[in-house]
Amino acid sequence: MYLELFSVIWSLIIIESFSVKNFRSIKHEQTISFLANNKIQGSSDTYVLNKISDSVSLLKFCILYGYNASGKTNILRALDFLRSLVVDGTTGSDTGTGFEPFTLDETTTQEPGTFSLTFYIERIRYTYRVIVDKKHFISEELTYQPMGRKALLFRRTHDEGTHISTVEFGTKCGLSAKERATLSGNTVDTISTLFAYQKSNIHSVELELVVAYFNHVLKPVVTPNTSVEIWTGRVGQSEMIPLSNILLQRSGLHIEGVRVSEKNPAPVFQHRTSLGFHSLPFDEESQGTLRYLGLGTTMLDGGVIPIDELEASLHPDLVAFLLQMFLLNTTGSQIIATTHNQSLMELDFMRNDMIWLCEKDEDGASEYYSVQEFGLHKRISIGNAYRAGKLGAKPYLGDPTIQL
Repeated sequence: MYLELFSVIWSLIIIESFSVKNFRSIKHEQTISFLANNKIQGSSDTYVLNKISDSVSLLKFCILYGYNASGKTNILRALDFLRSLVVDGTTGSDTGTGFEPFTLDETTTQEPGTFSLTFYIERIRYTYRVIVDKKHFISEELTYQPMGRKALLFRRTHDEGTHISTVEFGTKCGLSAKERATLSGNTVDTISTLFAYQKSNIHSVELELVVAYFNHVLKPVVTPNTSVEIWTGRVGQSEMIPLSNILLQRSGLHIEGVRVSEKNPAPVFQHRTSLGFHSLPFDEESQGTLRYLGLGTTMLDGGVIPIDELEASLHPDLVAFLLQMFLLNTTGSQIIATTHNQSLMELDFMRNDMIWLCEKDEDGASEYYSVQEFGLHKRISIGNAYRAGKLGAKPYLGDPTIQL
């Protein structure tokens, strides 16, 4: 997907919203939305919005704040869990689904979780909804709106008595009667219909697009512990070297770029000093340099990218620079990220509907809400309001004096 310099051209394959109920620290249904508020307008909207139609625009970036253990990461984990149901499936009928309910309430530990993703592929709106417990899928549904009208692609239900899944197909699913029977037969209790489709040697253009979305567009969560070995191979790919060099040259790290030879395929960093250039192997570089380069190549390659602790190992200026490059040089891509970096709230391109907050209620359940819900005047500093405790999602600390 890499084109000239680091300009990445993606078709509009992006998220409108994601909802989840009863998963890890999330008890009640919570929704994160990329839907832009048309009443909010800024000078950077050309770069921060993906325009779907005259009335619908989706944000390219949403960032989530909250105190430690508030559950920020769990919304990303929930999205990643839904992705894994399509991409990875399970290894056998006895392994279960991998679902983790809210455990601070005895009732919810016995209840299923609900996951719903609304997204666009080439301006056509899709909704994928799954209800699943630890043992099996309870229901699964995929709909889309090719002409503005909602149409069923498939609906899967589970009979608790017979433990058999039944799949109902819509008229637009693109499968023959024989192919429908094959897919229905391969859809066992613990795997999704979309995962079963990939193992069934059948073909549907409509289902193929959605499967490709989960496999190639919606990326796994990038965490502070994401293996640098993954990025090593990525940076060492010949088509990524020009992009890697541009990222390094513009970073202020005094690194001219990376070099890979046939004899030694491992990337080597070329440091610029007053005495000339000095080479360092990949594993001797700082964690911050590796994360900057790994995040940069991932972000600029496009897709929908969940990032946990965006600022980890990075100077605040580098984080802001990465976001600016992403917004200026990608189309049809999105980032949803967690952070503690409050300076990002005050960047020129940041809108109220891009900033989300997370805190726990009295039951210990995570709640997520957007800054735009406060109706702040455009002249009010979001950062100052947050630091003053007016927006919540901030730790209230006790007396630092310790007496034993």
